[in-house]
Amino acid sequence: MRLAPIGLILLLLFTAAAYAGDDHSHGANNETPSVAVTQWTDEVELFMEYPVPVIAVPGRFIIHLTILDGFQPVREGTVELVFTNSGGKTREIEARNVLREGIFAPYISLTEPGRYEFSLSYKGAGVEATFHIDEFVVYPSAGAIPSGVDEGPADEIGFLKEQQWKIPFATAEAGIREIKRSVWAIGEVLPSPRAYAEIVAPVDGVLQIAAGDNLALPGSAVNRGDVLATLTSPLQGDGWVASRLGYEQAKRNYERAERLREVDAISEREFEEARNEYEARKAGFEDHAGVDNAAFALRAPISGRIIEWTARPGQLVRSGDKLMAVADPSVVWLKVNVYENDFRSLGHPVGARVNSHILTGADMRVLTTGGALDPVTRTVPVLLEVDNSSGRLTIYESSPVELYSSDGDSAVAVPETAVYEDDGLEVVFVQTGGESFEKRAVVAGPGYAGWVSIIEGLRPGDRVVTLGGYHVKLASTSAEIGHGHAH
Repeated sequence: MRLAPIGLILLLLFTAAAYAGDDHSHGANNETPSVAVTQWTDEVELFMEYPVPVIAVPGRFIIHLTILDGFQPVREGTVELVFTNSGGKTREIEARNVLREGIFAPYISLTEPGRYEFSLSYKGAGVEATFHIDEFVVYPSAGAIPSGVDEGPADEIGFLKEQQWKIPFATAEAGIREIKRSVWAIGEVLPSPRAYAEIVAPVDGVLQIAAGDNLALPGSAVNRGDVLATLTSPLQGDGWVASRLGYEQAKRNYERAERLREVDAISEREFEEARNEYEARKAGFEDHAGVDNAAFALRAPISGRIIEWTARPGQLVRSGDKLMAVADPSVVWLKVNVYENDFRSLGHPVGARVNSHILTGADMRVLTTGGALDPVTRTVPVLLEVDNSSGRLTIYESSPVELYSSDGDSAVAVPETAVYEDDGLEVVFVQTGGESFEKRAVVAGPGYAGWVSIIEGLRPGDRVVTLGGYHVKLASTSAEIGHGHAH
């Protein structure tokens, strides 16, 4: 009868152990310390934790895999682990199912002590990656494990993969880049004269909506030859009807003059007068043929967008009045007014940044630099022609512009989004492991094309947080520092 309570206790212990197996905490095997490995390829980040291997003792390998493009956990695929000892004996383990998003958790048991070559490969939808883990040692017993294997820095910031995956997050390596000299100025986007046309009233008339009651609004896309509006004859004045009648009369007079010239019945001077009158009346008439006998059609002279309307339907307009303007916004001019002191140090511009959009030699062409100094603003204009097929620039907008010079220096640099202000200091968050970060003060220097040089505080290869650093900053102020969490 005394065996029943003992059996119940054993059952409870077995159940607790089973649940503990599903809770993969750092140092999941309480008898041995754990090891953390973080590596990157161009596409994938590996963060893996496992207990220090001891022969014949199964250990759970917690494998976190992140697709760097979008910083999302893998949701499918296969992981293969290959262990090769010094004698060439190989053990292969394959994990085909994720424990949950981003995590594989196979159990591994090796039977021979010593150093192993350890590689881990992942194959997923359109993504493959292979990692090689150095210093993988299997110990003959737990007592043979050196002390201090799992020690980390005391000021380490813990930020879990599950937290990283739920927010916009990204990291990048600090590297050596050329940082060009730059100056800041104010720029104005202008239509290119080669892709701009004004529509003026050729005759007096009343402005009407084009056929079909479709009003060509500012911003509307139009094609060359589209009827944008019409002019109908006013009650008084030299309107469309009078213009059409004058053209028809001049045409008849010219045709009659041609017949008389054939029989030498008209002088050369009279013939020239008839022809000149006809040509003058004809100019622009046929290109703007009316939609009916009483309306003069206003057609788009180029393809593009209507950027200006200076009249409204029903308004009486006079010959020569500006009615609207059409521009092709795919090519624009950028006029940058550079302060005179900055202009002297600028040199020849080779690039620019406007509205967070980087312009390079393939996107822009320098038309003029210099010209004349504005005596009021003390600025010198720099005129660029910009490929705006992306539509990032809006005609007539004003915006700060960073102009880049052809001269530059090589420096350690990171994306400018990696640098934060913290208590008056410039800091970055350096990733020291898959879920561990270090706040590090830096001295930032000049920037170029979205990158900022780091004069002090970083070395090439240091990996910094470029998106989501504010959340890491918040984590640095919390009570939970370092590891000790359970997934």
